[in-house]
Amino acid sequence: MKETEIKNQISNNKNNKEEARKLHNLIKTRIKNEKKEYRNKIKEAKNELEKKELKKEAKNLFKKGLLKEGTFNNKYIIELKNVQKYYFISKNNYEHVLKGINLKIKEGEVVIILGMSGSGKTTLLNIISGLTNFNEGSTRVLNCDLFYLNENKKTKFRANHISFVFQSYNLIQSLTVNENIKIGENLRPKQKEKIEINQILESLDLLDQKNKYPFQLSGGQQQRVSIGRALAKNPTILFADEPTGALDEEKGKDAMKIILNINKIFKTTLIIVTHNPNFAKIGDHIIRIKNGEIAEDSYNKQKISIDQIKWT
Repeated sequence: MKETEIKNQISNNKNNKEEARKLHNLIKTRIKNEKKEYRNKIKEAKNELEKKELKKEAKNLFKKGLLKEGTFNNKYIIELKNVQKYYFISKNNYEHVLKGINLKIKEGEVVIILGMSGSGKTTLLNIISGLTNFNEGSTRVLNCDLFYLNENKKTKFRANHISFVFQSYNLIQSLTVNENIKIGENLRPKQKEKIEINQILESLDLLDQKNKYPFQLSGGQQQRVSIGRALAKNPTILFADEPTGALDEEKGKDAMKIILNINKIFKTTLIIVTHNPNFAKIGDHIIRIKNGEIAEDSYNKQKISIDQIKWT
């Protein structure tokens, strides 16, 4: 074979190898692109399926009254329509406790519910918080219609969103101040922002009492611990039923300052039930209950401080 032919053959072999390499890279790139396109199509299909499932679930919740059409309405955190409550004494005898209650409460308000003993104010609080069932009407709290929740779901709802401060302190006597407050923290949903225990203790002026037991505290201090326990859960709504009922004026005003400060610092919606009409002057929203009906539903244009009100 001539030298020229050998050189041409070598050159052809090189060209063939180059062509083969280019073809290999082209096929490799095409396969890679096709795989990427295939993965994207799978991802899109999954997203579409998830959207359909979410729409289906939302539709079911909407039908059941557990979800409003559209997004959450931040204007009203609580809404009651024509709520009726009866207590049946015997077959043909009943007590009509709440009579057609219509009520709207905005997020972040300090709401004062006033009324004489037996007026229905505590029953109203219990219905709003899901502790008591109602017979007719609609009660929507945090966009959830409580009528459609069974007892287990109501318990979970309260655990996630609501705290209580009662007239009785309900502290665990074998636990320290710090440990009693931590009970509330342990009930806090994971998605809720954590409020540091020391921050709570400091705001309640209990930091130097954190290792004491309830029996070593005054009545006012014990009430502050119960407030701290309620706050540690970082609730969306805090209900207080006669929170100063067992306290004298000085300790009662101190407790109310702390409760009102919770609203100021943490923007918690406060619903305070009391028989003391002077409390109307410290709230944003005043609801007066008389014989099971709303006798007054008004807003306070000129609030005063707790120190300025007459206690009795």
